[in-house]
Amino acid sequence: MKKTNDIYTGMRMKNIFIITVLLLVASTAMIPAAAAENGVLSDPMTIGVGARSLGMGKAYVAVAEDGDAIFMNPAGLARSSNPKLSSMYTNLMGDVGYMVIGGVYPCGEKSAIGAGFIGSRVDGVILTDSTGAIQGTNGNWGNNVMFLSYGTYLNEIPILNPNLGRDVLVGGSLKYFSVGGSGNSSIEAASGSTFDADLGILYPVNDLLVVGASVQNILGSKVSKSTGSGDVLSSNLKVGVKATLMGEKGAPLSSGSSNRKLYALVDYDSPLRGAQESATHFGLEFWPSNNLALRVGVDNKEPTAGVGVRIAGLEFNYAYHPYNGIAEDSTHFFSIGYLGENRQRELRVNLATPQDKSVIYEDHAKVSGTIEVIEGDTPPPSGPISLKINGQSITVNPDNTFSADIPVSEYGKKLLVFEVSDSAGTYRKDEIRLVRLTSFADVPDGYWAKNPIENNATVALVEGYPDGTFRPERALTRAELATLLVRAKGIKINEGRAQQMFKDVKADHWAAKYIEVAQKEGLVKGYPDKTFRPNNKINKVEGIVVMTRFDNLKLAEVEAKPYWDISTEHWAARYIAAAKENGMLKFIERNRLRPKEALVRSEAVEMLGKTQMAGAKIRDLYNWEKGFNYETTPERPQIRASLY
Repeated sequence: MKKTNDIYTGMRMKNIFIITVLLLVASTAMIPAAAAENGVLSDPMTIGVGARSLGMGKAYVAVAEDGDAIFMNPAGLARSSNPKLSSMYTNLMGDVGYMVIGGVYPCGEKSAIGAGFIGSRVDGVILTDSTGAIQGTNGNWGNNVMFLSYGTYLNEIPILNPNLGRDVLVGGSLKYFSVGGSGNSSIEAASGSTFDADLGILYPVNDLLVVGASVQNILGSKVSKSTGSGDVLSSNLKVGVKATLMGEKGAPLSSGSSNRKLYALVDYDSPLRGAQESATHFGLEFWPSNNLALRVGVDNKEPTAGVGVRIAGLEFNYAYHPYNGIAEDSTHFFSIGYLGENRQRELRVNLATPQDKSVIYEDHAKVSGTIEVIEGDTPPPSGPISLKINGQSITVNPDNTFSADIPVSEYGKKLLVFEVSDSAGTYRKDEIRLVRLTSFADVPDGYWAKNPIENNATVALVEGYPDGTFRPERALTRAELATLLVRAKGIKINEGRAQQMFKDVKADHWAAKYIEVAQKEGLVKGYPDKTFRPNNKINKVEGIVVMTRFDNLKLAEVEAKPYWDISTEHWAARYIAAAKENGMLKFIERNRLRPKEALVRSEAVEMLGKTQMAGAKIRDLYNWEKGFNYETTPERPQIRASLY
């Protein structure tokens, strides 16, 4: 198993290396030679995005969380489990208004879209004429960019192999730049716009290390001006590393509290196009609790600091960031973001067999499936997973699969309760509903009365024989009919010796008690000679009459033959017509009743299932909304669990 994991890890590292190389090659190959022949327009996001990243010296590429991921590394959007918003506004050096707004919306568990805006604006620009004479201070100038972003996992991209980069996050942003102002013709002539794009990648190497990279303005677009000249957008490659020093198992620093976390961050900027120089960013972020963060950093030799507070899904961040070592240039940044509640770690039972609302025949359920682990925003230390099904401990394999036979000893409705947990305290309970039907060796699949026989037997209205057969084609006797009707009525049979109601039914006859109750309830009658003739076969007409009376069906005058071989004057015509009208006789073929033929057991069960009382019991059997509980053992008392 270890060898397999090592091979898989090696393949993942190879894949990420190839992807990174392709990303870097593409970024440099797409820079046009014209860049050297035009001016370079700076991206307004180089000032800094988000007070959180500014407090950490702008080291954020491998963090890429929250709404700020849109601007720094769009690959991070794929981890968003709920909508997020971020905003920041500040005044740079007392002259430049700087605003950042971003929003993220998840498109499932492994992808998200984002939109953002960054704008810088200067008002009160001094206007001069061609001679340099000042004309006033009514000019203004702005540099804005809008983002439309998308992030997902690499193996979610349809054209790629689903086994490629399953832990790798990728993302991109389409950007619209606009620069311009007003005040005089020179300022207005310098206005222009263009499109460009960013690409990002994020790879969690393990629980303690994350690496990321982002190429900004990869297309090398040029902002065309009305004068015919243009400025090429500056381009930059950012790579970063996030190392967990505290808060995870195996971290180099220990902590007495699982809520304490410490991250070390390093970013490196390499200009691909433009006048800016390479830069290194260092940052530390310490969370003494889940709601408070303390930050320090170095942004290309400039020290920074910050603090963050999270309350009820909102995050308030402050950062102090000096520029060029000049105290007057020091700027205070404030940002507010909506994060939503943290997604908690989840355990899910994904069943292969059986499915919810399944019908089974065996005295056990063959259960198999997988435990899916869905990590939360702040995943706890991993540990062994435990599974119980109806209180029975089930072995979970190293790959989180399981299989077991769960006893289902009784017929009817059964509930399987799955309780899954781990060492970190994550717990989940799931339930599935089953119906176990009675089956008989001589009632095969395809037999016309298979369903009514099994349904009536499952709700205890009919029984088979001790040898496990039902003998569906056997003629029904009067004793069997009396027994069937008493059971259908749900009448309890008293213990003790039966009274001898008929001279040919002795007290030790197998059906004596049922015949006694059936006669008292008016379900059957004897003959004038005070016999019952329990072993006599019942013909179809007699059986139909009994079932019609049993179900209290209304009788009406018969104006036409109910069947070709039953005249309107037949003594049972009204009973037969009522039974036919109420759907009891759908098994009759070719419109011939054959009244003198014996009523067989399968036909009697079919009619019984269509009565109101039996029909209600069968409908309740397949009512999946109530009546489910699971079997128990002496060690575990019965628990009735309601699904709704």
